[in-house]
Amino acid sequence: MNWEVFVVINLITASLLVPLQRLLLRREETDPLTFIVVSQVITGALLIPFTLAHGFEFPDINKYGLLMITMFGLYSIGHYLYAHTLKRVEASVFSTLLNTSTIWVIAMGYLVLHEELHLSDIVGTVIIMTSVFMLMERKKKHRLHLEKSILMGLLVGLIFGVALSMWVYIGKGSDLLSWITISFFGTPLIMLAVKPKVARKARHFFSGELLPRMLILAVVWAVDNLASLAAYQHGNVSIIAPLLQTSAILSVLVAIIFLGERTRLRWKIAASVVCFIGVVLIISF
Repeated sequence: MNWEVFVVINLITASLLVPLQRLLLRREETDPLTFIVVSQVITGALLIPFTLAHGFEFPDINKYGLLMITMFGLYSIGHYLYAHTLKRVEASVFSTLLNTSTIWVIAMGYLVLHEELHLSDIVGTVIIMTSVFMLMERKKKHRLHLEKSILMGLLVGLIFGVALSMWVYIGKGSDLLSWITISFFGTPLIMLAVKPKVARKARHFFSGELLPRMLILAVVWAVDNLASLAAYQHGNVSIIAPLLQTSAILSVLVAIIFLGERTRLRWKIAASVVCFIGVVLIISF
């Protein structure tokens, strides 16, 4: 399949991912750190049979070893901040903050992979990121809290952007299924090593109504990562990265429909139009 097909698949799954996580995290009894560990372990476990059937291949440890350790360390910090921030911030707002990570991925495409730079790519990326920031909302009543959340969200975007750049770089030279499966176990192992008590709270997520939702999240997350890395393997990082960030717009629509986040609808519609213009600019030139 062409990279465009993988981009479309990723846009669909990515638009569901943050709202699904928000749906589970906004419960008062949900511990953010335990949620990250359990959700990633379940997702990785679902991928194991497919990976073994396909043939497991560990990435070149001599070439990527140090990079893998650094990446998993960054992802551990990023996911910790990610879960704590998403528990308190609307999915429609958090999606916009998280997608600032594309800036760092695009930079990696040019600086590390030496991809060709076009003016239309720069303008299109700026337009897409403008549409993302159009979705941000400020409420006077919660001004201090929201500003802190915005800073935390931007920090997560930075950490994820650097880690994602490493993930893509390793993935381009590794087996797709094997690397995705490994990716879902690295962060939980680090978190469990730092805070073993997290394992005691895991039982909560295997209870009645939570387990089916965790399984749905795992399937969506697995497909999302597979489609994302497949797109990066088949196309230019600097073009694909901004296109994948348009999922923020779809996430807003999902959050409006299923989570009842109906504030600032005009801004959200306008952001969708601006985002579409940026996508057309990148693809057409």
